Order: sequence, then structure tokens, then C-alpha cells
Amino acid sequence: MSYDSWKNYTEDPDRLLLHGTAVTVGLRGLLILGPSGSGKSGLALEMIALGANLVCDDRVWLNKIGKGFQLEAPEKMKGRIEARGLGLLALKYKTPVSLSYCLDLSLENKVRLPHVSEKTKLGLKVLILPGKPIVPKAAALMVLLKNGFACYDK
Repeated sequence: MSYDSWKNYTEDPDRLLLHGTAVTVGLRGLLILGPSGSGKSGLALEMIALGANLVCDDRVWLNKIGKGFQLEAPEKMKGRIEARGLGLLALKYKTPVSLSYCLDLSLENKVRLPHVSEKTKLGLKVLILPGKPIVPKAAALMVLLKNGFACYDK
């Protein structure tokens, strides 16, 4: 059975409810998708320790707003994140925030410098980074959210 990162847990035609974790740095949000146990919450906790803010853990609303998406915490999930081996931790959170990138821990990267792929959801494009076999480091994701990608061609 294959894993579907984009399985929608709602029938609302204007938004998606996904199994994932989301963090934000400034105005840029990162959606982390992947199967249970793949490290979504752990990676988010590492980023939070480096200065990111929690949006939500375990379930994430992806709302279509104009020409982009916003990440939003479901009401019952606000301010909580799972730390494996420890339990649920309480945190300050920011919601909603704009989606900038999606890191999919179920997608395999076969090259050293992978290109961002795109997926269309609800008529809008989402920028997706592969997350295996090597998960990007929390520090690198922080820099990405602060500064974006460098231009490869000039």
C-alpha cells in the first residue's frame, strides 16, 4: 500500500485537511508532510529551537486564499506538538500563515541538488521539496524560509 501525502480529511471544496506539521519563519510557512513516524514533529521541534514558530502539528488546514494558500491549525490542535518519547508539549503558535514551501518526507530525492517540483491543488501550485533519503537539516530549512533559493542561472 502506498502512502498518499495529499490525502484530504475533509469534504470542504475550498480547503484541504492534511496529515502534516507546519512551522513559520517570519511570513513564510513550511508544510511538512509524511507518514506517521517519518520525523515531521521532530524536524519542526528542531526548527522551533532555532527560532521558527509552530503553526500546528498532526493536522493542518490548507486554505485557498486568493492566489495562494494559508496554513491554519485546527481548533483542537492549536499550541500542541508531539515529542516522541516525551508526550504533547505546549507551545505558542501562529495561525494562519502563508504557505511558501512543502517538504514531503515520502518523496525521494535522487540527486545532490534537487529541483523543487510543483503540484496543483485546488487550482493553485504548491512548491514541493523531496525529503528522503536525506531530510534537509533544520538550519538549512530556516535559511530557506528566511532567504529563499539562490538563483542557479544568471
